[in-house]
Parts: sequence; structure tokens; C-alpha cells
Amino acid sequence: MRCLAISVVSFGVLLAGSVPAQPLPVERVPESAVIDGRPQGIFVGRSLLTGRAVCLLFLSGGRVTRFIPAGGLETFDWARHLKEHDSDSGRWELTDEKLKINWGDGGTHEGPLTVRATGIEFYGKRYSRPATATIADLVGQWESARGMALVGGEGVNTLNHLTVDSDGRYRWNSSGGGHVAGRVASSRSSTSGHVKVVGHTATFTANDGTVTTHTLLPVPGDPLTAFTLDANLFTRPN
Repeated sequence: MRCLAISVVSFGVLLAGSVPAQPLPVERVPESAVIDGRPQGIFVGRSLLTGRAVCLLFLSGGRVTRFIPAGGLETFDWARHLKEHDSDSGRWELTDEKLKINWGDGGTHEGPLTVRATGIEFYGKRYSRPATATIADLVGQWESARGMALVGGEGVNTLNHLTVDSDGRYRWNSSGGGHVAGRVASSRSSTSGHVKVVGHTATFTANDGTVTTHTLLPVPGDPLTAFTLDANLFTRPN
């Protein structure tokens, strides 16, 4: 079974003898849970190779993705996500506690689905159910680092430093650098403004009026020690 088989319906392509199908509407990702042995919603892990946050996101109709959606989970556009991350999306089925996922890149992952107190385990990797967070939980300094060069390979590292105040003001400094094809690449950016949290969506409104939204997935624990914004994992600096 190929992931792209369902995209025929999603993008409204005409099949012989069929009527045009309407694109899937924007939807709210369901709360992370395992109901009657079947997973739903998003479960979050981390790539030990790149430091990038990864996920398993299970949706109705056998849809699944391992790429964390950007822009929040309250208004998720599956058709757009599939178009941008088709190789990391696909189809899943569960039979007798055995999960099988056919990915858009042609790969297949198959094995037992183990339910843990904090999430699930599949294909040798553990994924946690995300918690929720308020501005008060985010107050303080946070750091994020990811990239292939972190493990000595060629590529670009991305470093983020985020500070959140109790009144919701934030300061976000980003820098990137590394070696690509024998050339040195580097970049820097800085922004500040106010941040608002609704569900698993964090909205950053910069002082110049620019608005950006990110998927906020806190790691369970009290106090909060880590969270992801899209694929960036933030932790407290040592």
C-alpha cells in the first residue's frame, strides 16, 4: 500500500467513473491517547543523530506522519502537510497490537506497539504524549541546538536562544553556521515581542507586527524542563 494512494482523494484528482472529491478540511488534531489499543493524536520523540524533534501523529482514516506539523495543532491542514512532507507521511494499520506503517518514501515500519505510562514505544523508539503549558511555565531562558554538524558531519547547525518573561514578552536570538560543500555558511537573526499560548499553538507577535505560529509540545513534568517548537527541542541552559 502506497501513501500517495490517498493523496488522490485529498487533492481532488478525478478517477475513472468518480465524482470530484472535496479536499479534507482543516482539522484539530485529537488529544494524544491510546483508545482500545489504537493510538490517536501526536506522540513526540527526539532524533539522537540530529537533535531534531520527531513524532508519530495518528489521524483518522489511517493517516500518519513522522514530521511535526508547523503552526500548531488546532488548525491542521493535512493536504498541505502531505504536499510538503509526503515522504514522511503515509498510512498506518493495527492488527493484534502489531503496527504497520507504509511511508511515502516507500519504506515500511512494522512491529509491536507497546503502550507506556507516558506514551508509546514502536520500532525501538519511545514517544511521549505532550503535556500542556502556560506562559508561567515558559518563563525563563531556553536553548535549542540541532543539525548534522553537531555530530561532526558536514552541514549547518542551528542554535536558538529564547527568553520568556512573566508578562509574555519574549526575546529570540537565532544563529546558524557550518560547512556545506567546502564552504562556510553563517546567519544570525533576533526578534522580540509578545507570545501567546492556546492549546498546542504558540503565537509570537514581534514588535514590528510580524506574526508567526509554532506547534508547542511540552515534555511532561513539573516543573517544565523541555518543550518543542515545531521540530526544535528547547531545554534549560546548564
